[in-house]
Amino acid sequence: MTYLALVLAGDWALSGDDLLQVLQADWPGVAIEACQGDPTCDVVWSHGEGAGCVEGSSHVSGQCIYLDGQGHPVAEFVAWYRRVVPAEQTVILCDDAYSFDVIVDPGSTAADIQDLLPE
Repeated sequence: MTYLALVLAGDWALSGDDLLQVLQADWPGVAIEACQGDPTCDVVWSHGEGAGCVEGSSHVSGQCIYLDGQGHPVAEFVAWYRRVVPAEQTVILCDDAYSFDVIVDPGSTAADIQDLLPE
């Protein structure tokens, strides 16, 4: 399933270069790939294998990441992203069909976030 973590801010953004730095620092073994064929894409990455694999990409705006994967691995990345985004910013988690949306509070753990995901 594809999930989106969106920052609701007019002026805050995480640049592609900054995202690359924190990904490489916090997720050893992350595979960084070039964005190809999508002008809205900034950074593409993957981490893990099999059911634990998450594929991610960021929007050039610096205010949205897309995550493809299963519940717990995605929840781990969303919890990490929430820590990267300043606490005063609102982060919304939804799926690509916008069938649900929830606010991810600062300090949320992967377990907290997984509880927010539809079953």
